[in-house]
Amino acid sequence: MDVIRRARATDIEALVRLFGAPGEPLAAALNELMNTPHVTLVVAEDDNGVAGTAQLTVLRGLAWEGATRGLLEGIRAARRGVTSALLTWGIDEARRRGCTRLHLDSGFTRGDLRDFYARFGFEHSYQGFTRAL
Repeated sequence: MDVIRRARATDIEALVRLFGAPGEPLAAALNELMNTPHVTLVVAEDDNGVAGTAQLTVLRGLAWEGATRGLLEGIRAARRGVTSALLTWGIDEARRRGCTRLHLDSGFTRGDLRDFYARFGFEHSYQGFTRAL
């Protein structure tokens, strides 16, 4: 992998391939996310084009004693080693932005990833609740 850079509108076709989702909703989300100050959406790029993506959202609230924290999500990778590079980027960027805690959003059923994430210092520490609206 050559570079991790901010996502651009021209990356939409590659993002559609990575997420396997319809282009129109993703294009709308991409446009909104690129214009949201507390969100950083990046792509990993190599000689073959976009090889992965990740999103870091920096949050501050009253929970966690008012600490700034990051939410790393949407990691998708098409090639070996890209996920590691995106996780490393997310950890480094969260630190740079003053986060004292980094939450990694991953499906609970993805038990195969627990050991992988643990190598980056993540612990399975929270099970929350979701509701479709």
